[in-house]
Amino acid sequence: MRNYNAHDIEDMFRPYFKHITHVIVAHTTLRPYSATSEQQLEKMLIDTRKSCTYALNCFYKLLYPNATNKPFRQADKYKPLTIVTTEGARWTADRAQTIHVNIALGNLPSVLTTEDIETLFRHTWHDKAKQGTNIKVEDYYDKNWVGYSLKEAQQQPSRAWETNSNWDVSNCWIPSAAFNED
Repeated sequence: MRNYNAHDIEDMFRPYFKHITHVIVAHTTLRPYSATSEQQLEKMLIDTRKSCTYALNCFYKLLYPNATNKPFRQADKYKPLTIVTTEGARWTADRAQTIHVNIALGNLPSVLTTEDIETLFRHTWHDKAKQGTNIKVEDYYDKNWVGYSLKEAQQQPSRAWETNSNWDVSNCWIPSAAFNED
């Protein structure tokens, strides 16, 4: 049995690329230079994923203000397409380097603008999850973005399959019912 690699991950999500409308890069407050062991780096990665889960769940609730449970009660239809990778969870001497997440989103309410999405996500990431303020939200225009978000797995193939890989499986979601209606 072979281990999967960055290209396998990209191929798995390829059918959903056409549904991605926005991408987010959100930096944490965690700086890998301060880690003195692999265990500390692993804890930073786990903390990043927990913060991401919390921020995304808060974000999903804000998408439908009159029905905040809609993304959870009818997740296959209303929960956004979400592809998440984590970067920077390796020791570095660069004191400015932070662990950050790359998030691709789709299946968002059409009334939301990019500015609305940034406002909502910034609130959940910084104010609720207590993470960094360096957040960038853009329309999805660069079709190589998913490959870019997997660059650490391309540079170091074991980052694709190890438990501390840069692919954040637990925070990914594909709302199949929403896409079957196209």
